[in-house]
Amino acid sequence: MNSLKELLIDETGIEKIVFQKGSLENLEILSACDCQQLKDISTIGHLSNLSSLVLDGTANVELPHFFEFPRKLRRLSLRKCTKLGELPTSIGELKQLEVMDLSHTGITKLPSSVKELTNLKTLKMARTFLQKFPEEIMNLPKLEEIDFSLCRSLASKVRFNISGLSSLRILRLQSSYVAGLPRRICNLSHLQALDILDCNQLHALPELPSSLLSLRWGSEKMGVPDLSYLTNLKELVLKDVMQPKAGRLMSLLNLKTTKIGWITRLPSLETLELSLPTVTYLPRNFSALTRLQKLSLSYMKEPDLTQLPSSSLLTLHLKHCEMQEPKFSSLTYLSELELDNCNIAKIDVLEDLKLLEVLKISQRSSILNLNGLKELRCLRKVQVIPFDPASLSELSECTFELDPCG
Repeated sequence: MNSLKELLIDETGIEKIVFQKGSLENLEILSACDCQQLKDISTIGHLSNLSSLVLDGTANVELPHFFEFPRKLRRLSLRKCTKLGELPTSIGELKQLEVMDLSHTGITKLPSSVKELTNLKTLKMARTFLQKFPEEIMNLPKLEEIDFSLCRSLASKVRFNISGLSSLRILRLQSSYVAGLPRRICNLSHLQALDILDCNQLHALPELPSSLLSLRWGSEKMGVPDLSYLTNLKELVLKDVMQPKAGRLMSLLNLKTTKIGWITRLPSLETLELSLPTVTYLPRNFSALTRLQKLSLSYMKEPDLTQLPSSSLLTLHLKHCEMQEPKFSSLTYLSELELDNCNIAKIDVLEDLKLLEVLKISQRSSILNLNGLKELRCLRKVQVIPFDPASLSELSECTFELDPCG
């Protein structure tokens, strides 16, 4: 047994793990996921060469204040250990720790000893009860990823100097109540992904680092600034979380419009989602986005589909757009088309979409016809809600998968 390097006891009924000092000296990986009866792992510190400890879903496991971790741990995953309310201070002794996942636990704060984790690269605390951005991590020189998504107790502004996180590449704060980002976030020259979607209190942004490749931002009453300086962006999502109901849509479309002409100056953009009731028209020169592959638009008034970059666009999703008889004939490379609550009466010249594989249409009223559908040889799935066989008789001649219920 001393030569054993990996021990997997996932989904067993074990209640206690006992390791003798000096035993299993070559064990490097221990996984005890979803062991619902397991509470006591107090002797695990005797595993002198353990580098990976994964206890995901082991809800009742206990880590008392005097708990001793294996000193050579590089990965610690306690995801969904729901009874875990705090970490022992001995966590700071793990000088080689690179990945720590505490997501879906009851933890509200980190011990001050966390600042000693100088090799930590990834910290995940999604869906925890974290109450403030932990200052203990502010000077961890190798930290590359922070995930505080769905931390509903995480509120107020991030006030401290974040520029100490010089290696940070990914920052996820989605669905938290963060009300402001620090001004010095622009100094994070390695930051590539910032996810602040569904952050209802975050109404404005400071200057962001030009290194960003992905920005996902959603809030209430968003004040969208000119972001044309983010010339490396490949993904941009701007989404007002106050989605209008059908009865209020027309009145909201008459609000003062938000200027987004700067979007056409993002040469690297590949994915774009615009869901802003105050943006109802595409900017001029939208076709300049020659790398755009995936586009999602909401609340547009009769969008001119000929403005879209036809040579690159593969996926198009239109939601709550006013368009009675849209013409898609110019989008010859499109592989997926989704139309959601656009009140379309009919679609002509579908036969020009030779590469279309997926077509989804969902709206309150029945669509009258889908002319040219049977000519689409690549089509593999069609979803139409509500489905009216009488008005869509052409579908009976097709061989693709028909999903009328979604």
